[in-house]
Amino acid sequence: MTAGQEQSAEIVITARNLGKMFRLYDRRRHRLNQLLFGWRRNYYEEFWAVRDCGFDIRRGETVGILGVNGAGKSTLLQLVCGVLRPSTGYVNVSGRIAALLSLGAGFHPQFTGRENVYLNASALGLSRQEIENRFERIAEFADIGEFMDLPVKLYSSGMYARLAFAVCANVDADILIVDEILSVGDNVFAQKCQRYLNRFREHGTVLFVSHSTAMVASLCDRVLWLEHGRLREHGAAAEVCAHYLASLSDADEDRPAFHVENADGRWWAPPAPPLLSDVRRHKAGRIVISEFDPFAPFHGYGGAVIDDVALHVPGGCRISEMSGGDEVELRIAGHATREIGEPMVGFILRDRYGQGVFGDNSYVHCRNSLPSIAVDEGFEGVFRFQMPWLADGNYSVTVAFVEGTQDDHTHLHWIEDSLILNVAGSRVARGIVALPASDIRIEVAGAVG
Repeated sequence: MTAGQEQSAEIVITARNLGKMFRLYDRRRHRLNQLLFGWRRNYYEEFWAVRDCGFDIRRGETVGILGVNGAGKSTLLQLVCGVLRPSTGYVNVSGRIAALLSLGAGFHPQFTGRENVYLNASALGLSRQEIENRFERIAEFADIGEFMDLPVKLYSSGMYARLAFAVCANVDADILIVDEILSVGDNVFAQKCQRYLNRFREHGTVLFVSHSTAMVASLCDRVLWLEHGRLREHGAAAEVCAHYLASLSDADEDRPAFHVENADGRWWAPPAPPLLSDVRRHKAGRIVISEFDPFAPFHGYGGAVIDDVALHVPGGCRISEMSGGDEVELRIAGHATREIGEPMVGFILRDRYGQGVFGDNSYVHCRNSLPSIAVDEGFEGVFRFQMPWLADGNYSVTVAFVEGTQDDHTHLHWIEDSLILNVAGSRVARGIVALPASDIRIEVAGAVG
């Protein structure tokens, strides 16, 4: 083994039997009772936010942490950082940690941004002279202008995130811990942070928490999946992300569907509106479309395989770019590995935070004329629509082939991030999307009164 390999194999974070228990009191007086009479009985209930967790993280690895809200992700990070003391077990860390745990963590609301830079950076181990030497770099990275000399209690959540990340990016940390804080930044800042993370990963270790499985799968080498405070799975990022998504889908399917008496008679599909020719005419929002990624995270029980996903000119060839307002066809092609009696195809366009922007499926339109698909027979789901204008940034297309009805179905093959859409030059100033408009005007009603 070479010296470089030995260094890359060095373990920088070790956790064994790690657990954190919080005491929950029903009434305020129970705290005093516990202090005075706790030797007789306990006046609290135990809540284990983290329990029996054990893992090793090596230098240079990027490790994601997944789990639903309340799974124990933030508590685990606080134990690693030393903010919380474990109730059981231990965690050992080798190297300087820079942590972005929550908005405002380590900041004093009455202090200015400048004062909080000195406070936060000194807590991360820098001397005053080192902070002074790096202050201009920190200010440039944060890019909050005159707000640097205003109290941080006046900051928006985005400015909090900018200042916190700017400090962490300039303290020469060995380990960077990021807990969902980047989701509050604007698109330009998020891209700046992404570039920094990519550079940092070349020499440092990253612990990354996000609800976006797409971001975790693309950024991380391995993933820890927490469930009810325990480590449910630990392994390769793509594999664990796929299992996690499958678990979320199964949980949704277990919920009782909303029932309406004589629901069949109430379903109706309105006639398709005509395609809008926008009055503003000029093109805006250039959208570059990636090739289909067959190795993107996926899950499903089998029975069908999605072989290709692409955007096409209506009735024509596939395309690699388009503009907002264009009419396109999304084609989802695959084949069956067993007979499928109630096929349904669907898609969701998600933004960079994993939020669904829009989507559709074939159920309502095709449910009265469903084709049966035989073993080894191919299929293609086709959706023709007018692409709305999207805000600048990256978007992903999730596609699925399922069997059953809209309320009761089984996922056969579900692929996250099958296509990536990059939007630049958008005219969207507010919100996520803008819609083509056939008419925009101001009418003068004449004298009032």
